[in-house]
Amino acid sequence: MNEPLVVRDAAMRPVADLLRGPAPTCGPDTTVAEAARLMTTGRARYVLVSLPAGALGILTEGDLRRRVLGVGRGGDVPVAQVMTAPALTIAASTLGADALLVMLAHGVRRLPVVSATGEPLGVVEDTDLLANATRGSFLLRGEIARAEDTDALVAACARIPSLTLGLWRARVAALDVSAILSVVAEAAVRRAVELVGDETRSPAAWFGLGSIARREAVPSSDVDSAWSGDETVDTATTHATAVHALLDRCGLHADDKGASAARPRFARPTGRWHTAIEGWLADPFADQALVMLGMLVDSRIAYGDPALDLAGHTAQMLRSRPEVLRLLLREAVEEKARIPARRRIVARRPEPVDVKVHGLSPVVNIARWAGTAAGLASESTPTRLRVAVERGLLAADDGRVLGETFDVLTQIRLRHQCEQLERGQTPTDVVDPQLLGPLQRSLLSNAVREIAGVQRTLAYAGPPA
Repeated sequence: MNEPLVVRDAAMRPVADLLRGPAPTCGPDTTVAEAARLMTTGRARYVLVSLPAGALGILTEGDLRRRVLGVGRGGDVPVAQVMTAPALTIAASTLGADALLVMLAHGVRRLPVVSATGEPLGVVEDTDLLANATRGSFLLRGEIARAEDTDALVAACARIPSLTLGLWRARVAALDVSAILSVVAEAAVRRAVELVGDETRSPAAWFGLGSIARREAVPSSDVDSAWSGDETVDTATTHATAVHALLDRCGLHADDKGASAARPRFARPTGRWHTAIEGWLADPFADQALVMLGMLVDSRIAYGDPALDLAGHTAQMLRSRPEVLRLLLREAVEEKARIPARRRIVARRPEPVDVKVHGLSPVVNIARWAGTAAGLASESTPTRLRVAVERGLLAADDGRVLGETFDVLTQIRLRHQCEQLERGQTPTDVVDPQLLGPLQRSLLSNAVREIAGVQRTLAYAGPPA
């Protein structure tokens, strides 16, 4: 059976790649009659309005119907009186899946796309994002985001496994399935936090950690979490315990190793997080410092105040301590990717392989080091590898090998877990090579061997000068 390699879905492409061209634009004093003409000429259902200080407004066909024709206004009304301003915008690098979630959350059907400097590049519409293979994922995410109570959330989340199977059967690329599953899971976490409630109303943030934050979740992925804010730790952990209890009902289980905001270690006021980060940098051999720093670099705010971000702060602090960054690299290359030896010689059967531990984790760890050194935080493994190569922190061949093997191992892992779901089994990362076809066994063996080769190169020669 071939692996599902075919569909590179709009959901997982940057919205800048989906733009159909520049948007029609006018000034705030332009009449609605002229704005309507610009829409017709530009074959668009909207016009952007340039405002002072780089801000944008937007006037849509719906605005014309509701705010002009519907109330008997004439065509000489300035657009400033009927537009929506300031318009909600998104960055050009935003993934299509995340853009649609923004649309769902704010009740809009189109979003102006801006460059890193704030220049308008065009407008992305919901119809640009709704590919047939992923339409169900967007609908489910919307249902999760609008769940009125805990029972409704549990019922919506019960469809996540069937959604995953549907995407896989539709031959959506494995990396895309992982990213979609991550965004859906994060939407469930956000809604669970909202439904449990925050009685203090103080500034706070709930963080996703690990694979969901990196947009690399699979059916077996746990929900790792952390919390930062102004509440007391007791209040925060009590709240987090209730959130995780609800998520457990949703089939989204907490990390079995304890990376949970329900524990004081992962629930700290913001100042104490910063103090802890400084302590881990000062003594990276104590208190599981490298593990904690790596988890924070991977973190992503699922709910709460963006100003409380820890990923960017941690990455910046790490870059100021290159000796600690080197320790992250050493940790990434010391535990070699490997296929367990054949111990059952008489039976001539290979040992089971934990695809995550023996293959994927080494790539994730190298990419985390390289991405952090390159100035990134909260990014996917493929993105970290690509940027690291662009900035000379990884040799081009090493980056290519790691990227390709990560893709191959994700395909094998997802296929294995989807087949387990079809059989009604609990998904795991442990694969019996005897159950793989000859091609998949060969791909698995070659991928692990190539990862180990890159690890040896980095261990002996280090990164490029």
